[in-house]
Amino acid sequence: MPAPVFLLTIPIKPGYAIVKMKKILGLMVFFLILVSAQVRPVPTADDPEAWKGLTPEQIQRLKNGEIVIIDQDTSGSDDEQKHFIQAAMVFNQPIDKAWELIRKPETQDRFMPDLESCRLVNRTANVDVMEFHTKVAMFKVDYQLILHNDDKNYHQWYSLDPSYPNDLKRDDGYWKLYKLDEQHTLARFGTRVQVSQWIPEFVMNRLTKSNLPTNMKAFFKYVDSGGTYTKPGYKQ
Repeated sequence: MPAPVFLLTIPIKPGYAIVKMKKILGLMVFFLILVSAQVRPVPTADDPEAWKGLTPEQIQRLKNGEIVIIDQDTSGSDDEQKHFIQAAMVFNQPIDKAWELIRKPETQDRFMPDLESCRLVNRTANVDVMEFHTKVAMFKVDYQLILHNDDKNYHQWYSLDPSYPNDLKRDDGYWKLYKLDEQHTLARFGTRVQVSQWIPEFVMNRLTKSNLPTNMKAFFKYVDSGGTYTKPGYKQ
């Protein structure tokens, strides 16, 4: 005779299953929102701003590995506009690696040709204060910059620190990165420099127009090397 089978029946209140399901769905939605908040959208080359101001010929040069200088010296009569110079290049690095290196301005004296020394004065989550000492011909130019960093949009912009006795009247600029693919990053750079009255005009030209191609090549080598490139003669 088979053993008797006892069934334990637990009464379920009406609507219990629906309430339980709502709780589970609520948790799933919460975790989906949490994960999506942690994944930041990456600016890509599909953004029209990525190629703004570039001719088809310049875009092709960029894709061929060249550094393109966009000279806007004659864009306006205002003195502030006369010295706004831009550059574009394609780093052979993923966008996160390129951004990581740009976010380290304290390393610039290792690879920038005219920069004698630099010092990180202060760093917070999104702002760096940097002191720079450069030499052009026989003239020493000292200045301090405040750099703002937007990690979400891979965008850095900077200007002179007004609390410092700068030898420059104006120095502001920006870096903006765009993802081309997993191993290539489009970089846009711009700078506007004005020196104090006691510094000759040729020094300002050297700091902007004349030296920009050389400085951009140095920056390109630094990023492409993953941060290992140093200028000839550099001693740590």
